[in-house]
Amino acid sequence: MKKLSIFSLLLLSVILFSCGPSDEEIAADAFNRAQKLYTEKKFNDTKLLLDSIIENLPGQIEYVTRSEDLLRQIKIAEQEHNLEFLDSMLVVKKEELKPLMKNFTESDEYGSKTILIHKRQKPENSYSRTFVRAHLYLDGTFFITSNYSGDHYIYHDQIKVYYSGNSAMTEKIEYDGFLNRRFEDGGTYWEIVSYKDGKDNGVIDFIAANYDKPLKVQFRGKKYYYIVMEKFDKEAVRDANEISVVLKEITRIKKEIKNVKKQLALLRSRLQKK
Repeated sequence: MKKLSIFSLLLLSVILFSCGPSDEEIAADAFNRAQKLYTEKKFNDTKLLLDSIIENLPGQIEYVTRSEDLLRQIKIAEQEHNLEFLDSMLVVKKEELKPLMKNFTESDEYGSKTILIHKRQKPENSYSRTFVRAHLYLDGTFFITSNYSGDHYIYHDQIKVYYSGNSAMTEKIEYDGFLNRRFEDGGTYWEIVSYKDGKDNGVIDFIAANYDKPLKVQFRGKKYYYIVMEKFDKEAVRDANEISVVLKEITRIKKEIKNVKKQLALLRSRLQKK
């Protein structure tokens, strides 16, 4: 919105501080002009005039009260516009998400929180595999784990992903027996290491950028172990990384919508009490 011109502001100052018209006449004139600006949807200019009435003519209770009410109406209109925009953005993001989700499914079978899991990376499909798994939650939280299975422990705490002289390596992760754990069952040894909160150190981006390359993974610990990544494992990391960005935006928009609705309810209730 275009602000009031310097001339208009000067004219307003002269009117407000001159000895000619009464305070009531000045307040009435300013409020009438504010109403006209409001009908023209020049909200910023309207707010300037209303603020000047409230600040400079506090004794004119009627027009101060009417100015405060009109300011609330403007805030309601602005918040309604914000809500309309946010609702439209939410629709856009949900449509953007649909094609990305073709190989992912929601599941509450693998923990206390519902997750999005790649169809080829379900635990029942990967019982004895050594691979890099994508972990994705509905709020957009995303990280990877390195999952080792073999006939002995290698005590790995880090992975390196590489091809043709290019590589990325995670940070070293301390064993904690929970997120980073080892266990043995019937002569098969499992190791799972989680790389949360950026501890993948660029490995996720490296896989996403090079998913069409023959990527190899080195599991690094007391002993080393090597695999060539399956195509669907690379795609799982790439797609989960992209989905994560959209889900985080959807989460942010939903939070903003909730806040705007809360503010609207408060503004409307205050207006109704008048």
